[in-house]
Amino acid sequence: MRIFLTLTLLVISLYGERVNIAVAANVSYAIDELKSEFNRLYPNIDVAVTVGSSGKLTAQINHNAPYQLFMSANMDYPNSLYKSGIAITKPQVYAKGGLALLSHKNLYSDELEEILKSKDIKRIAIANPKTAPYGKAAVEALKNLGVYRVLKEKFVYGESISQTVTYAVNATDIGFIAKSSLYTPKMNRFKNGINWIEVNSSLYTPIDQGVVIL
Repeated sequence: MRIFLTLTLLVISLYGERVNIAVAANVSYAIDELKSEFNRLYPNIDVAVTVGSSGKLTAQINHNAPYQLFMSANMDYPNSLYKSGIAITKPQVYAKGGLALLSHKNLYSDELEEILKSKDIKRIAIANPKTAPYGKAAVEALKNLGVYRVLKEKFVYGESISQTVTYAVNATDIGFIAKSSLYTPKMNRFKNGINWIEVNSSLYTPIDQGVVIL
């Protein structure tokens, strides 16, 4: 919250009393609470939020989309914007992401490899690894487990991690999602060890999430 507050106030000093924020899809589960707390302190400031995959938001920013603050799901995209001069502040880490495996059914095991080897797993939701950092992390984890080639034909790609959550809940057998998405009221029916398990963080590169002023 401290980084969000500080950078948002700096944006206001630069651009006025309306702030346009580009937000990675995995942050959408927390952004309403952040906005609410911010507006409790600064009720006259209008905070407009656009949610999408980090890669697509970066493409929009590179094509002059009118955002003033970018909250990415990794550090790569903010760093690229900083190096190109589009971001005017050096990227700061505002959160560290975690990967989870979710099913709308009951998982019969709490071991990731056992679940993935099951013949009952026909479709796997995964965020597009080309544009979504959590999709990239899921692919890395599967490669480190040595099962990527066997499973890739089962992938159903979401354009963002929020779309991937929707697929995991409604359309596929399992899905690799941001752990943060599980801590919302609409997701509290899914229980740890029953419907979801955390993916061991040693299987993928740490997901440091970066924020920059544009």
